[in-house]
Amino acid sequence: MSTRTPIIIVLWLLAISTGCATPVLLAQTPGPSRPCAFQEIDPAKWGNQPFRNPPVEQATHGRLQATLTVQYTDPHTTSLGGCPVTLRTYNGELVGPTLRVKRGETLNILLNNVLPHESPNQIADQIKQEADSAFIETRPHSFNTTNLHTHGLHVSPVGNSDNVLLAIPPQTQLLFEIKVPANHPAGTYWYHAHAHGSTAIQVGSGMAGALIIEDDEAMLPSALREATRREKILVLQTILYDAQGRAEDISAFFPDPPSPKDACTKGLPTCTWQTSKRRTTINGQIVPIIAMRPGEVQRWRMIDAAFRESICVRLRKQGNNKEGIPLHEIALDGIYLGKIDTWSSSQLLDLEPGYRSDVLVQAPNTPGRYELIDAESGAGCPAQAASGSAVSSLGVGLRGVPEPERLLAYVDIAGEPLPMALPTNAEMAALTYRPGVNLQTQADGVQEAIFKLGSAVHTEKDARNYFQINYHAFNPTRIRPVGLGHTDMWFLTTVGDPPGVLPLQEAIPPLPHVFHIHVNPFQTIRQDPQGKNELVWKDTLLVLPAAKVQIYTQYLDYIGQFVMHCHILDHEDLGMMEIVDVVGEQPTTMLPMHEGQ
Repeated sequence: MSTRTPIIIVLWLLAISTGCATPVLLAQTPGPSRPCAFQEIDPAKWGNQPFRNPPVEQATHGRLQATLTVQYTDPHTTSLGGCPVTLRTYNGELVGPTLRVKRGETLNILLNNVLPHESPNQIADQIKQEADSAFIETRPHSFNTTNLHTHGLHVSPVGNSDNVLLAIPPQTQLLFEIKVPANHPAGTYWYHAHAHGSTAIQVGSGMAGALIIEDDEAMLPSALREATRREKILVLQTILYDAQGRAEDISAFFPDPPSPKDACTKGLPTCTWQTSKRRTTINGQIVPIIAMRPGEVQRWRMIDAAFRESICVRLRKQGNNKEGIPLHEIALDGIYLGKIDTWSSSQLLDLEPGYRSDVLVQAPNTPGRYELIDAESGAGCPAQAASGSAVSSLGVGLRGVPEPERLLAYVDIAGEPLPMALPTNAEMAALTYRPGVNLQTQADGVQEAIFKLGSAVHTEKDARNYFQINYHAFNPTRIRPVGLGHTDMWFLTTVGDPPGVLPLQEAIPPLPHVFHIHVNPFQTIRQDPQGKNELVWKDTLLVLPAAKVQIYTQYLDYIGQFVMHCHILDHEDLGMMEIVDVVGEQPTTMLPMHEGQ
């Protein structure tokens, strides 16, 4: 019998968007009085603590030597919303430490996987969870097998560098050596687990952290230097845990069908993020309180480390939806814009899974409390849709269901005034990455990535979906070669089931996907706060339903294999990933050594 009951078409589209077969139950649901029940979490009781930056691992003498121990949290000492949790994490913390290096330094990271071996039956059950949901072509890794990806870094993808084709099983370890080139753009990056088949469940448990390539302070405008000294790192996570405080069900990371709001408390088989009533955390905190003085300017490094969550950010005055604080954006995906894009308090700043945004926040002179909110008003934030994308009119996020406004943090402005200035556009222009470079004029090749999420033809017999790029699920033997030093235009689009193959109520339409490619950033066009097109550098990009998007990238410095994939992480696990192989002679360097930074 088909799991897709014919219902009103709009509701059905919401249910199936970015998803697959109906999820099974997370775990046996305890009564509502139990600490891990799926019920509203009161921030006044379980949060509202002073904001804390994550712990820091700092490079010394040109080398960062650190250990990331992959382990379960101790439920006796770690909880979320009053629920003792047993989750896969780095060093037993809900957010990984911030790794800080300068350009030209080396990360020596010992990834020590102390998670327990799973039994053959447990592994078989894990693989069955994925194989029952998608047409997979290669065996996924077990949930306790991991590796390490430095998201956004322009570094080697081979050997024990940023090589996501490695697998570190339980009770083993690997020493990574990741050499950051001397010409690498300074900025905000991040790291996370990336083993095919376990990525969503590990990142969704908290296996992520910030990675900062530090600026040369002497090259920063004085206003930016002072704001950076007051920086806040905001790792935004959607940590999903079941009624026992665990994450063991991959289908829990799928999107939400149109189910009752109390599906979890009733024990219905639709208990995923939207109905779980879990809260988005910042550095593992629930609604922390950021303190600022009147006139102070802080640099906020915001990272969307969620496994599939659009976050549309606004900073408004408490109790006043019309008054707020603008966000002065200076960098996207770690790379300086070369100017300041000021998003007013009535506009939404777009964070999709994998995105980073560096903003300067200047506190008003009047003391008071402000709210950092996730406004969630559509499939992505309409003000910042990629060129070629059409904003969805359904009023839903990546999950395909209406999502309410969420409170992320408070900002309390109090104390003695601290008059500070913002840098000027002229000062920021000096930090431009590869000034004057327009890859659109250099492209000598074309690549295509068609993201397809489609249904089985016989849906009454087969509940699986197709998660494909260019009509193929991930297979390590299917490799896309590209040439070292070449510049390609990539054409990105999304498709669903072709018309006429399935009844309308069973066909999956084109849906949003999030393109991410490793090693080399790309150029794309987005709309600035005034609605004008601007050329920006990124490494991750939302592609809206049926959009036709062109991006441009140049394969510099490094040969070897890496991946491109959808950064909706269950899509990646279920097959929406492909290997890219840069071939050619290894150069000493191709990126200019002096880029204004």
